[in-house]
Amino acid sequence: MAVYHEPVLLKESIDFLVTDVNGTYVDATFGGGGHTRELLSRLGRDGRAIGFDVDENSRGIAEDLSVSDKRFSFQNRNFSEISESLAGMKTGPVSGVLFDLGVSSFQIDHEEGFSYRRDEKLDMRLDKRLEMSAYEVVNSYKADQLADVFWKYGEESRSRALARAIVRERDRGRITTTLQLGEVIGTVCGNSPKVLSRIFQALRIEVNKELDALSAGLDAAIDSTGRGGRVAVISYHSLEDRIVKEKFRYEAATCVCPPRTIICTCGKIARLKQVTRKPIVPGQDETRLNSRARSAKLRVAEKIV
Repeated sequence: MAVYHEPVLLKESIDFLVTDVNGTYVDATFGGGGHTRELLSRLGRDGRAIGFDVDENSRGIAEDLSVSDKRFSFQNRNFSEISESLAGMKTGPVSGVLFDLGVSSFQIDHEEGFSYRRDEKLDMRLDKRLEMSAYEVVNSYKADQLADVFWKYGEESRSRALARAIVRERDRGRITTTLQLGEVIGTVCGNSPKVLSRIFQALRIEVNKELDALSAGLDAAIDSTGRGGRVAVISYHSLEDRIVKEKFRYEAATCVCPPRTIICTCGKIARLKQVTRKPIVPGQDETRLNSRARSAKLRVAEKIV
């Protein structure tokens, strides 16, 4: 198998994550195992790492790693299911959870329907067990639904015009491939890689319900982490980063009463403290060697109760 992808902010993320070398840690987005291998190299004999990923390509890599290092185990599940999985494994509170969000270079280059650069069937499912693919979204959503997807997840200003163009095109025949979709996008929004990437990203997020899964996964990670443990998240676009920033900020707040309230009545207790007040970003050396790292942001919070 080709190299899955170069892990981003590798040293920084694991430096922040590991507070107990004999603790149990979760790599919520195992991928090709780059972060997990670095994590295992930092852990002691009694340390443990658990990887989560829905991608079948990750399963084979994970199985090989679990054979070579008995401290590692793998769950072929979405990270939104961390709580249930850890409860079933009877791990108790974990020492940390790491998320490396988005899709990997390997997935873009090898999974079906992710890239506008190849002509292949529209799919975009990270988990092939999902019933709805990009094909169903493009060919069954109403125009206003499509426009909402392109606006909310791709921040495309011409979302409504694009949605109408897609509906007109599919009235003449189903849109079945990435090339067909790219041609429709080109008639309305142009063919620049930046625009095409935004539209394909929007469809991918909708198909995989990525932002809903992220919110659920963050809650599960915070719930599952013990006092003094940490949750570290690497995000790649503003939609993801906003969710992480707002979740950490809310969980670190001691009061969420309306601004004009004189005396706090909400009774909120802070569960986290923010370890990184501003996101950690890759240095020039890393971005020069790995273009995928350019938009990465690392945020870290620590469980305090």
